[in-house]
Amino acid sequence: MNLIRTKLEKVAHLIFIAPSMVFILMLAIVPLFYAVYLSFRSYSLVMPADMAKFNGLENYIAILGNREFTNSIWWTLLFCFFAVLISVGLGLLVAVLLSDQQESRGIRILKSLLILPMMVAPVVSSTMWKIMFGAVYGPINYLIQLFGGVPVSWTGNTWAARMAIVVIDAWGSIPFCMLIFLGALTTIPNEMYESARVDGANKFVIFWKITLPMIRNFFALVMSIRVMDSLKVFDPIMIMTDGGPHGSTESIGTMMYKTAFRYMDIGQGSAAAVIFFALIAVISVATLLLTRDKEDRNA
Repeated sequence: MNLIRTKLEKVAHLIFIAPSMVFILMLAIVPLFYAVYLSFRSYSLVMPADMAKFNGLENYIAILGNREFTNSIWWTLLFCFFAVLISVGLGLLVAVLLSDQQESRGIRILKSLLILPMMVAPVVSSTMWKIMFGAVYGPINYLIQLFGGVPVSWTGNTWAARMAIVVIDAWGSIPFCMLIFLGALTTIPNEMYESARVDGANKFVIFWKITLPMIRNFFALVMSIRVMDSLKVFDPIMIMTDGGPHGSTESIGTMMYKTAFRYMDIGQGSAAAVIFFALIAVISVATLLLTRDKEDRNA
């Protein structure tokens, strides 16, 4: 009996994680390998599956030779840079400002209100922002006119459309960053701040020399998650602009979707998906390595 119990204890962790591993295998690993398999075949949704043939690297050459796809890569990277910069920067700023305040009922209510955007589904928030950015009846253009400005065509102008998509993403992602940083700030002992104040350090020095180094690992976590999320931007673009005007807001995700399901070319769509996965993996790992502690990097 003791022998059986000992053996069960050794494999207990495997038994508990088995359902999760099966779930990940069926919904992530298997589709990934199937996408790689399809990326080497000439397969279209308008033809029977048994007519698909192996065509080597033709799908990759075709999709990389598509100027719209290469433009979508540059726009996705540009969007990622600004989206991460704004969401992480403002999220950290709001978290620091809130942590400096005395905990009260008003502050708790404010924190609850600030995380509400995170609770709204991306499709819902994107639809709401599309109404707000309306060219004729949108509240944002109304406010611009109210202060003597000229109404903006948020879906007809390239940079206005791109700015609108960044705003939509920031509105939903800043609360997430703020929440993580608020938790991170509670791990810093108050004694460190008190010692710094006694030594005459101002708020900026305290933030730069104490706060930032102490939450560096949390910062790396938030950065890596936000980079992955921003590279996968899809809902705001599909709902707000559908890739327009003239394809200027097409991301890799929207191009991949349209190639596979609008243009019915599963082979090229799968090749785009594989390139997309490789790009996200490389950038995410690079971000994580660059933002880690030097000690962790050398370990």
